[in-house]
Amino acid sequence: MTENLLHSLRERVLDESAPVAGLLRACLMLGAETGSVDLRRWASKELRGYDDGDVPAYRKLALPLFADSVSGNVVTTGQLISILHVPEKYRDRVPSEVVFRQSVEELEAMATNGPDTQKFTSDVLPAVAAAWSTEIGAFQEITSLYWKVGRTSIAGIVGMVRTTLVEMVADMTKGVPMNELPSKNQVDSAVQVNLYGSQDQYTTNVGTNSGVIGQGAGSQQTQMNYGAVSAQLAELIAQMRSALDEVPDSDDRADVEQAIDDFEDVVTSNAEPEKVQRRARALQRVASEVGSAVLSAAATEGAQLALQAIGLG
Repeated sequence: MTENLLHSLRERVLDESAPVAGLLRACLMLGAETGSVDLRRWASKELRGYDDGDVPAYRKLALPLFADSVSGNVVTTGQLISILHVPEKYRDRVPSEVVFRQSVEELEAMATNGPDTQKFTSDVLPAVAAAWSTEIGAFQEITSLYWKVGRTSIAGIVGMVRTTLVEMVADMTKGVPMNELPSKNQVDSAVQVNLYGSQDQYTTNVGTNSGVIGQGAGSQQTQMNYGAVSAQLAELIAQMRSALDEVPDSDDRADVEQAIDDFEDVVTSNAEPEKVQRRARALQRVASEVGSAVLSAAATEGAQLALQAIGLG
């Protein structure tokens, strides 16, 4: 029965029509059979939601910030703003990323049945808005601060769960005969590498972030070398920004612009290879979904150059 479970998971994980939740439940069983607490914990968190502790990086998005305001008798809603518009002394109180803790099935529902764009706020944004209002003139007020996220971005999170699962299964079954199960160490290593980029053999506590960060003797580092392609990347990023005018929907345009900003940030800030890979994939996905051939082509070429520079292309 256990062999049939692994065989079924190997086949179903590449079936795009197979529900992600069903694959994760199979991972719960596989984790139990192999003794991998890491795999069971990750699959359970994805199925039940991350109620506490840290979450994987693919569930964190840098989203555009919006403001509603009143100036005299003029009410302005949905104004896209930069963090630089916020008074400097309050900027560090605005989270740089929005964390999505919902279960994968909730995220799927939001991506398929929810509105095209959704608003998200946090406990601190109302306080920042109130403090900001004290810095501006009389009869003016920042009534609300919030982020907006498109359905495509939420679908992208679900897609990253599926991709992570595919990569885990590929790693944990590498060299394992079809009628056998992988060892606990092999399963644990697959979880570590694909969630945190480390090959160390230590216990991952996704719920509390214990043991998640760290590099040891068993880990590998990938050296980034953008020197040879920096000019090409800069030109392609410029092409992407120029092609934004071809995106008719303002929310889609904001999503693509944010993806370009995130991609540019990682290729110019010596970010970890795993983060470069995530941002490159996110850029390709978002650019391909908005219908601009020029934008999609530039994003694909830029992503490939960046991945080649870190040895992943």
